[in-house]
Amino acid sequence: MKNFFKPARIGFYLLMLISFFLIGLHFAGFIDAGKGQGLAGGAIVLGYGIMFAGIAFVASFFIAHFLEISKIKIINWVLLLLVLGILGYTYYEFKKQDTLQKERNAPYQNKNTTPTETTEPVSANLILRLNNNKTPENSVENSSAADHPLGIGFFKHNFFEYPTLHFYGGITLEKGVMEHLPQDSLVMGRDQFGDFSSTYAPPYLLPEYMKLDYGIFYFKALGISHDFIKVEVNKQNGQAAYLNTNQGELLHWPAFLLTVNTVKLIENTEQTVKIKPLDNAGEVTQKYTFLKPILVQEQWMQVLLTDQSFKTIGKGWIRWQRDGKLLISFSYLS
Repeated sequence: MKNFFKPARIGFYLLMLISFFLIGLHFAGFIDAGKGQGLAGGAIVLGYGIMFAGIAFVASFFIAHFLEISKIKIINWVLLLLVLGILGYTYYEFKKQDTLQKERNAPYQNKNTTPTETTEPVSANLILRLNNNKTPENSVENSSAADHPLGIGFFKHNFFEYPTLHFYGGITLEKGVMEHLPQDSLVMGRDQFGDFSSTYAPPYLLPEYMKLDYGIFYFKALGISHDFIKVEVNKQNGQAAYLNTNQGELLHWPAFLLTVNTVKLIENTEQTVKIKPLDNAGEVTQKYTFLKPILVQEQWMQVLLTDQSFKTIGKGWIRWQRDGKLLISFSYLS
C-alpha cells in the first residue's frame, strides 16, 4: 500500500489529472463541442475536461501499480513537458486572437480619446443625435434605402432580460458568442419611474428606430448565423456590427411591416394604390388619409384605407419593395 503513495507516484497521479484535463478541454474545442450552445457552451467544454481528467486519474493508480519507479519518473517528465507545452500553446493562441481582435475592431473604435465636457446625461445625447437626423424619432423613413441594402428585416434586443447590448466586430462565425469579446456596448438602466434610460451609448450609434424610455431599439438586420446577427448600427453611413442572436427577436420584413401602425408611399416612386397586386391593375380612386398594412404577399402589401379618425373606408394593394429597394416609409404612432 505504501508503494501507492511514494512521491514519484503521487506526482504521476497529479500530472495525469492535470494533463488530461487540458487535453479534454482542447479536444472539446477541436470537435466544436460547445458550438451553438449559447451559455451552455462553456459548461460543455469544461465537462469534457473533467471527464478526461477523471478517467486518467483513476487509470493512473492501475498504471502506477504495474510500472517501476524509474519508468514512472520518466513518464512524469514527459507529462510535465506536455502540460507546459499545452499551457504555452494556449497562451500563444490567446495573445494571437487578442491581437487579431484588436486589429479587426480598430475601424469601429472611437478615435477621439479625449473626453468631451458635458453636463447632459448620455440618454439626452443619444436622443439629440437621433433628433439631429432628418428621420423623426417615431418613424422609420427611407432616407438611405438607395445607399444601403434592404436587409432581411429588423432585430429588436430584449433590454428587459439583457440590460447591456454588446456589439461585436471581426468575429469568427464558426465560434460561439462566449469565445468572443465585445468591442462596445449600449448600457440601459431604469429611472425612479421605471422608464429606460441609457447610461452609456457608443458615439456612432444611430439605429433605424428607437424609443428610449420604452427600451425599444430596432436595428436593420443584414444577415444571421447560428449565434450572431449582423445589423446596421448607423443608418446614415451604413456601419455594421454583430449582436447576440439569442438576446432578442428577429422580425423578417413581412412580420415587421405588420407591426407598424401606418405606411406611406414614398414620393417620386410613381406608384399608386391598386385594386389587385398587379402592376397593370386598376387604381383605387377612394380618397384616404392613412394606409394600414394587413397582409404582406411577396413584394406586395394589402392595406386598409382610413380617414383622419382611422376609420376604414376601403382596401387596396401597394408595392412595398421592388428589386431590393424600399418603396414605402412607415410609422409606429400615426
